[in-house]
Amino acid sequence: MKKKLYLYIQNILPQLLITNFFGYISKKKLSIITTSLIFLFIKIYKINMKETKYPNIFYYKTFNKFFIRKLNMDNRPIDNNKNHIIQNTDGTINELGIIKKNQIFQFKGCKYSLYNLIGKNNNINKIFTNGYFINVYLSPKDYHRVHMSYDGFLLKMIYIPGKLFPVNNIISQNLCNLFILNERVIFVFKTSFGLMIKILIGAQIVGSIYTSWYGSVISSRKNNIQIWNWPYIQNFYKKDFIFLKKGKEMGYFNIGSTVITLFPPNTIKFNPLLKKGLKTKIGELLAYII
Repeated sequence: MKKKLYLYIQNILPQLLITNFFGYISKKKLSIITTSLIFLFIKIYKINMKETKYPNIFYYKTFNKFFIRKLNMDNRPIDNNKNHIIQNTDGTINELGIIKKNQIFQFKGCKYSLYNLIGKNNNINKIFTNGYFINVYLSPKDYHRVHMSYDGFLLKMIYIPGKLFPVNNIISQNLCNLFILNERVIFVFKTSFGLMIKILIGAQIVGSIYTSWYGSVISSRKNNIQIWNWPYIQNFYKKDFIFLKKGKEMGYFNIGSTVITLFPPNTIKFNPLLKKGLKTKIGELLAYII
């Protein structure tokens, strides 16, 4: 009953208004109020500030700057084996497995369509059907920057508008089709083993999704799908390609959400130690290249 009530309340809340309000407040310099909020947040969520690049909380002039804090990457050694794909976020695995006949598991008894997830793109849908997926949830206490799992050229970036439901466990384990209802940004990379997709899911209070090459992707929140394309063949005359090395930062969530990674069939084999509920850390082994 409590879960149903919670879902009902979330469905009627003014999600965009709430998101814009908290986004505005989180970026305000409120002096001692900001510092106090950060201190309480650290205590409540037991955040290890020793892992951060700037552990002194007075360094952060706004709550948002604290939320997108950088790690001391010495604490996240990168697996540089050329046959290994790495975890690209600190978070918790919600689900992982095979995209059987175009369907992806969200929770027991609920599947959603790959075709709808990637914005009804037929070409992408054909390439990734019967491939592999992993869904990692970034809780409020987690590091909210996203890194590259493997060397790759960015081919395409797609913004898909949608709802702003929270992506916490209550919602993600009870609201079917959550990830095709919520707004999201899709990144298509070309790698040496084939295409790889990263999908950053928007959520309530996620002010924007920021990339290292473009800046804020969803700050305007338009109601239509937007697509950006980049060349990937490097030559002397063409320098507008985007190439990211394994472990390099892709971008970050202003506040937090979920990252879904997709691989085509017969390209990778997941690390057998991975399972639902396991904590992930950037740089650790995600999968082997076949």
